[in-house]
Amino acid sequence: MAHAAGVRLPFEKVPAAVRAWVERVLGSTVVSAATQQGGFSPGVAARLVTASGRRAFVKTVGTALNEKTPSLFRQEIEAVEAIGTLPSAPRLLDVYDDGDWVGLLFEDIEGRLPSHPWIQSEADRVLAALDELTDALDPSPWPDAPVVAVRSRDFLSRWPVIIADGLAVPDWLEGRVEELAELSRAALEVMASGKALAHYDLRADNIILTDDRVVFIDWAHPGLGPRWTDTVILQADMRDSPIRLPALPDDPAITGFVAAIAGGQWWGAAQEAPPGLPTIRAWQREQALVHLDWVRERLG
Repeated sequence: MAHAAGVRLPFEKVPAAVRAWVERVLGSTVVSAATQQGGFSPGVAARLVTASGRRAFVKTVGTALNEKTPSLFRQEIEAVEAIGTLPSAPRLLDVYDDGDWVGLLFEDIEGRLPSHPWIQSEADRVLAALDELTDALDPSPWPDAPVVAVRSRDFLSRWPVIIADGLAVPDWLEGRVEELAELSRAALEVMASGKALAHYDLRADNIILTDDRVVFIDWAHPGLGPRWTDTVILQADMRDSPIRLPALPDDPAITGFVAAIAGGQWWGAAQEAPPGLPTIRAWQREQALVHLDWVRERLG
């Protein structure tokens, strides 16, 4: 499945104050800025090299590019600072926030994204690394993190809206939409009591593989949830690949969470695209179909 992508801004186009911050922290002039693709942010995402040879990764955005993204970057700052120095999380060097532009400066990680479609060896490696990360983040080192079932309640409660809006659904769902709405509602109640810190946005383009590390990047949507939250999200990204995935427990809350995501994506795909994110609606429709197929499989 292709991933959606924001419209990237070259590092050279950011305000002078942001560029000055980067060079002050790195202690040298930036001589190379290679824009990185993937992800939803419409701002800068670039690997930097300075005149002294130092390397780093910067991501920064202002409200004029997308009014919501700076707040997501602030959430990421809180999450990464709370996680601290785990091998599976990126090391944060410094942050910038002038009330409009927000920036994060990370270590530069020499690696690559997983293959997509996924291949078996990389899927096994990443799922094992996620198990280790979940152990480290359960209970959450950031106990005051948002609760994903609360923060994402609107997104995860779209089936009643789909019914009210009269949106068409796949044929197999005719007469069963209320069932998915109830599954989703019950799942949210279970998820609200989860105490693990979830990344909550795990896809192949939010993961870097190095020779000896699996690094989970882009912590813009962190929150508290059951320890299986990230595993469900990541397996959904893997499901259209020719690989074998470990079975998840026959837990109605897991099925309901998958159904809730499907509803949120299905409704979202029918809306106009937000500024700077022209491909998101097609991606949401693809995501919805993947999740619906999974729900159908789990319901039997």
